[in-house]
Amino acid sequence: MYNYPAVLISLVVATLSSSVVHAQWNLQIYNAIKWTAGNQGADTISYTTYEGITRVPLAYHGGVDTDASGEITDRNIDQFTNWVHNTVSSDYCGPIVLDYEQPWWRELSDIDLDEIKLQEILTVYIEGAQVAKQVLPNAQWGYWGLPSLRSSGPAWTDRGLSFQALASQCAALYPDIYDSNPNNELLTQTRNHIEKVLKLANGKIPVYVFASPRFTGQHGDHSQFIPDDVFLRKANAALQARWIDDSGVQHRIQGIILWDSYSFSEESEWNELDEKHKHYFQLLQALKKAWCNSMQGTVVETDLPPFPSAQYGLSEPQNSLDTLGTNHQVVDAPSIQTREKPAKENDRVSSGRVPSDRVTE
Repeated sequence: MYNYPAVLISLVVATLSSSVVHAQWNLQIYNAIKWTAGNQGADTISYTTYEGITRVPLAYHGGVDTDASGEITDRNIDQFTNWVHNTVSSDYCGPIVLDYEQPWWRELSDIDLDEIKLQEILTVYIEGAQVAKQVLPNAQWGYWGLPSLRSSGPAWTDRGLSFQALASQCAALYPDIYDSNPNNELLTQTRNHIEKVLKLANGKIPVYVFASPRFTGQHGDHSQFIPDDVFLRKANAALQARWIDDSGVQHRIQGIILWDSYSFSEESEWNELDEKHKHYFQLLQALKKAWCNSMQGTVVETDLPPFPSAQYGLSEPQNSLDTLGTNHQVVDAPSIQTREKPAKENDRVSSGRVPSDRVTE
C-alpha cells in the first residue's frame, strides 16, 4: 500500500505563486492507460471513476494514416472513420489524440532537418488533422508528443524551425513530459517547453500534457518507475508553465494525461501495476487540488472550445475489456492479445528515439 503523498505535495507546492484577481483554473487529470486484456486496472478504474477522472481516446498505429505508410489513402480514411464512429459519439467535443510517429519521428529528430523537409513532413500531419476534423468537427484533435521538446531547443529555434503550420490546423496540442533520464530531470527545460507550446497555441486552442510513470529511453527497458518526488516535480514544472498574452491574461495547460501500457509488464505484475497506476493518479490529484486552491481568484485561460463538456474525455469503462474493441487496428496487423511483446514502444517508434528527442543543452 502507498501512503497519501501529503509531505511530497507540500514540498512541491511550496513553489506555487499566484496573483489573486477574480477567476479560477479548472485543471483536470485524465486517464490514457492502455490496457491489453480484460480485468486489468480494476482498482484504478474504481478510483478514477470516483474522482471524476475521464478517459482520453487515442488513435494508435498512425492516427489517420492507419498503416503508418507516410501517406493517407482513401482506405486509411475509411478505417480511421470507422474507428472514430466505434469509439466516440458524433457530438464528442473532448480531447482525442492521434498517435502518428512512424515513419516520420526519426526524421523530425534528425540534426540535419531543414525547413523544406520539415514542411514536407508536416504536410502529411496537417492532412491527417484536417481529415480528423471532417470526421468529428467538434473534437479536440491533436498529435501525441507534438510539439516535441527538441523543437523548443536551439537545434530548432536557431534554424527557424517551428510546428506553427501544424498547430494552426489542430484543435489541441499534446506535448509530453516523459522522463528519459533518471539522472537529469530537465525541470527548467520542461517548463520552458510547455511555455513555448502555450505561446504556439496563442490562446486559441488548449494544451494537454502527457506524463508517464516510467522512465523512458532506457534501451527498451520499461521496468523503472519514476520516484514520487521526481514525478511530482516533473508534473509541477508543466503546471508552472504559463504564457501571458498582450492583454495580460495568463494561459496555462488544461490538464495532465497519464499514459502507460500493460504491455510493458508481465501478467504476474498486473495487480501491482494497477496499484501503481492508482497511486500515480493519487499523486496527480493531490497536486491538482493544491494548485487549484492556490490559484483561486486568479484569471487563467485554458482556451477550451465553447462547449459545456469540452473539458471531459470519455467516461471510464466498467472493465478494461470494454475498450479493447476500439483499439485502432490495421488490417492484417497482429491483435494486442496475440502479441507476446511489442516490437516498438506501445506500437510507437523504437525506444532508441526517445533520448535523441530530448534536449540536454
